[in-house]
Amino acid sequence: MDTEIRAKPKLDIIKEEEIKHLLLPGEMGAVLEWTVHDPKTGKVTEHRVMKSRSFVKAFLQLLFVKMALTPTTAPIVIVDTEAGAGTNRDVSTKPRKGYLFVTVAAAAVVTNGIIIGTGITEPDISDHRIETLMPHADANYSAMTWGAPGSDATISQFTLTRNFTAVGARVVNEIALYCQAEDTAGAMREFMIIRDVI
Repeated sequence: MDTEIRAKPKLDIIKEEEIKHLLLPGEMGAVLEWTVHDPKTGKVTEHRVMKSRSFVKAFLQLLFVKMALTPTTAPIVIVDTEAGAGTNRDVSTKPRKGYLFVTVAAAAVVTNGIIIGTGITEPDISDHRIETLMPHADANYSAMTWGAPGSDATISQFTLTRNFTAVGARVVNEIALYCQAEDTAGAMREFMIIRDVI
C-alpha cells in the first residue's frame, strides 16, 4: 500500500476562530497541520492541527543575529545539523550575501526545509538536528513551497508546505524545520529551528 503524507494544499490565511485555541493574541508561533491519506482510495486516514511546542535555541540565535546586525567581529556561535554533537559555526549579518532563515529545498533534499523522522525522544531546547531522519527513499520529499505572507485585522501569517509520498506504511513521529544561514566565511550551513514529536 502506498501512503501519501501531504500538507493541505490550500495556502490561505487561517481564520482567527480556527487558531485562537492554538495561539494567543499577539503570540508568535508555528502551527503544524498535516493530512495523511491513501492515494489509491483518496481516503483521509488522519488530519491534525497542533501548535508547535519546540522552537529550539538556534531559532532565537539566528533571530538575534538578524535583529542585532551582529558583526563578523563578534559573531554568534550556533550549532549546525551535522551528525553527533554538530559543529559550532560563527554566524553574523556581514558575510558575502547575508543569508539567514533560508528554507529553499528542491525535491529529494533532506538537509533543508521541512524534515520528517521516526525519533520519539521529547524535544529539548538544545536539540540541533532531528533524532532519526526519514530518508528521501522512504518518504519521497517534494520541493518546498510557500504561501505569500498575508494578514487581516488580527493575524499575520505565511505557510510553508512540503509533501511526502511513502511506499508502504511509514510511521512519522517527529517533524522539524531546517534552514540555511551563511557562516562568517560565506559558506551555507544548515540549522534546525523547530523540532516537534507528533
